[in-house]
Amino acid sequence: MMLKTQLSSSLSVAAGLCALALLGCGEKPKTVATDFVEGIVTLDGQPVPDATVTFSPVQQGAGASATGRTDANGKYTLTAVGAGRGAEAGAGTLPGEYYVGVVKDQFPEVLGSDQPGYQPPPSDERPKEPTVTHIVPQQFNNPQKSGIKVTVKAGKNDIPITLKSN
Repeated sequence: MMLKTQLSSSLSVAAGLCALALLGCGEKPKTVATDFVEGIVTLDGQPVPDATVTFSPVQQGAGASATGRTDANGKYTLTAVGAGRGAEAGAGTLPGEYYVGVVKDQFPEVLGSDQPGYQPPPSDERPKEPTVTHIVPQQFNNPQKSGIKVTVKAGKNDIPITLKSN
């Protein structure tokens, strides 16, 4: 009888803990109020599709790093990144000054052993390093060294990024 009471009591406690856990699961993560940021990336006057755009705050702790990817027309939309931000895709970032970086690289096609035309390298030869082609010049890859600085204001922002080759 005592074992039955202890088991019943343990099950009641476990059920209560499960109920509390389920209540906590229904809450949505808190989001940061961000401002919409979009624009078009061009290189030598031409839109740059499939590039990654990164905004990095000029002053540490002021603003939120954000990233976006350009579409076929070179248009990007930013999304704030970082732990606990909870921002939805395309939500933008916080107002402030930002350094901007743009990256687009092209990697050679690598043939796998299951593809026609694949030939394994000779066993005594080291595999060659693939040659990466930088579609966007490397000088623009690092936001802090790109030379591009912009200001995000409260509200909707249209920030074009104009790049020139050397």
